[in-house]
Amino acid sequence: MSQPLRVLVVEDSDNDAQLMLWELKRGGYQPYAFRVDNPKEMESALEREEWDIVISDYVMPGFTGLDALKLFTKRGLDIPFIILSGHIGEDIAVLAMKSGAHDYIMKDKMARLVPAVERELREAAVRKARRESDRALRESEERFRQLTENIDVVFFMFDQSGKEGPSRTLYTSPAYEHIWGRSRERLKEDSRAWLVAVHPDDQKQILEDVPQMERGEFNGEFRIIDGNGNIRWIQYRSFPVLNEQGQLYRVAGIAEDITKRKEAEHKLERNAQELSRMVHDLRCIDEQLRARNREISQAREELERRVHERTIDLTVANAELQCQIHERTRLEKELLEIAEKERRRIGFDLHDDLSQKLMGISFMLKALETKASNKELPKVADTRKIQELINEVINHTHNLAHNFSTLDSQGGDLALELKELAGNVKKMFQISCHFSSSGPLPTLQPNATVQLYKIAQEAASNAIKHGRAKNVWISITAHEDKLVLTIRNDGVPFPVTTGPSDRMGLRIMNSRASMIGASLDIRANGENGTLVSCQLPLNHDCKSTKVESNPSLSVLSNRFRERQLAGVGMSAKKEESLI
Repeated sequence: MSQPLRVLVVEDSDNDAQLMLWELKRGGYQPYAFRVDNPKEMESALEREEWDIVISDYVMPGFTGLDALKLFTKRGLDIPFIILSGHIGEDIAVLAMKSGAHDYIMKDKMARLVPAVERELREAAVRKARRESDRALRESEERFRQLTENIDVVFFMFDQSGKEGPSRTLYTSPAYEHIWGRSRERLKEDSRAWLVAVHPDDQKQILEDVPQMERGEFNGEFRIIDGNGNIRWIQYRSFPVLNEQGQLYRVAGIAEDITKRKEAEHKLERNAQELSRMVHDLRCIDEQLRARNREISQAREELERRVHERTIDLTVANAELQCQIHERTRLEKELLEIAEKERRRIGFDLHDDLSQKLMGISFMLKALETKASNKELPKVADTRKIQELINEVINHTHNLAHNFSTLDSQGGDLALELKELAGNVKKMFQISCHFSSSGPLPTLQPNATVQLYKIAQEAASNAIKHGRAKNVWISITAHEDKLVLTIRNDGVPFPVTTGPSDRMGLRIMNSRASMIGASLDIRANGENGTLVSCQLPLNHDCKSTKVESNPSLSVLSNRFRERQLAGVGMSAKKEESLI
């Protein structure tokens, strides 16, 4: 039977992650895995769930295995962290191990993965058991300390390792100073220092009993004279402590002040002589004492019952309070996450729709300005097109403000929409925009169609706005296991460094690709132009998201997803929402 294993995978390559999970399954595990490739997703995953192990790639875009290890170490988790990389030097491996990694494995030696996981899981279990044992020991020691320091009985422990001579004092409780009236520090120097307080009449017998005491075999009574000159009766009991070999190595015991009991006994003895002449009275007194004892016993049982009931009530109330605190904290966190997602959705909508349309209006106005400067009369169709775009911007702004956007869950024909996109680009910006498709395309989920359309739209917009391209080529090709969308232009090549405003569009394209489980690559197309490539695996065209089983959170998550998809999906279905 496969062993369940919760794995947090820090890896930018889905293929490498699948290969690693396949190796774990082959090794007898049933992995539940979640893949992340940036610090924010990793922090969220560590916060949201508990994991058995973390397996991290070392080389990722903008995020290294050491960065992931720092985030992991910062949280103080004691679970295995293994670095799995295809390119790592010995110096980096040593640094990773010193920084807290439990092991590192090269991707070309994947056979080492399962043995390493098994070993690290065993060691983690041992560490956990040791922590729990240490915690239990500390709690036990604390209870022992509280017990010995708050009872009026002397508890002592001597070291008796079998060597000749007096034992060594390991511990004496504070009650010794109260009963003997002498310092405990003296016992550390001489374990027999307490003998000087023994009553002269009992000295001889006690000195004879010392060897028996130090073997843990004594149970007797004697008198002492405390520091104030008072005579006290002591009941002294010692017990042997044996090691694993059954040899005596320590002696523990207690010494209790029984002076009051002795005085009571002596008094009872004197009274017994007098009461022996009054047998019938003695019987009455005995019966009264029995009744009193029964009453005391009943009262004690009643008190214990009430204390027990009160303890249960307090425990239940405390548990309910903790549950309420936990539930409130969880709900507050969920609301904050939903608010953040809603803010991002609006940002995407403003960038993808309004800003694109306004930029298109700007280009068309510049074209009219150029015609006017050349004393050419503007065409009525051009002005009508500008008016239509302005009306669309006004209508979309109104809908966005009142949250009237809705989601078309049916999707559309991606090839047809991309072809219309190419035509709109050519018509609006007066440049050549070509579209090609490799025959019929597979049916995609509506969200995948919308996101691919938006990526093509953004890439074409960037080619015109930043690359000053004269030609744009859009193609969509279906392979056996993936769908490839490319947008190529002949403008200024993609710059190595970009400013904050430029990065916004790139971040949105990457985010859209990530939403559907696709990979996005942007690079210079030789000396002229830029090539944008988006590859969507055909086995899943929508990245899965784990939703907690809490009913209220499920409803909130579904509502937010609908509003988010509505915000990014409306523009893809309108014929004139290109820019």
